[in-house]
Amino acid sequence: MKRRHFLALWSVLLAKPLWARAPLVATPSQAEGPFYPVVPIPIRANLILQEQGIAGDPIELTGRVKDIKGEPLTGVKVEIWQCDGNGVYDHPQQPNNQNFDRHFAGFGAVETDSNGQYRFRTLFPVPYTGRPPHIHVKLWRGNQELLTTQLYLKGQTGNEWWGGRERQHLQFDPVGNEGNKAGKFDFILSV
Repeated sequence: MKRRHFLALWSVLLAKPLWARAPLVATPSQAEGPFYPVVPIPIRANLILQEQGIAGDPIELTGRVKDIKGEPLTGVKVEIWQCDGNGVYDHPQQPNNQNFDRHFAGFGAVETDSNGQYRFRTLFPVPYTGRPPHIHVKLWRGNQELLTTQLYLKGQTGNEWWGGRERQHLQFDPVGNEGNKAGKFDFILSV
């Protein structure tokens, strides 16, 4: 075998296969914030308690939870909490929390299915007191907290000094029109 054929053969055998995927980038964490619910978050995918009279627009938030290899993670509890359509949280520390819209649950949780998928029906996030629109998220496996972060609308990540560059990796792009909006975000965990 000629030297160049020998080198060509070894370069093919030792090179990273084309089908091998590079590891995905883990979803960055962010602060929990001051309004994490003080009561246990119930398993509840639909946070819209009563559509008629609710302040704000419903949105379907879906996605998957995967590891850095792209494999789905089953049975991960995904919690979300957010303000209502008027920028008020259902939390005792929230000023004017008596004005919280009772048509909206404010928080809920689901478990990922066998494909790592999750689905919520919630409110389109709105800004309040200098904060950009966002949804808080916490992921759990049993009693182990895997990730705490926040999701932002694409192009609306705010300019708070403490926000950090990670917000560029925490955006979802809502599609659809009023009453029929949807957003998708996949969480990548290094577990």
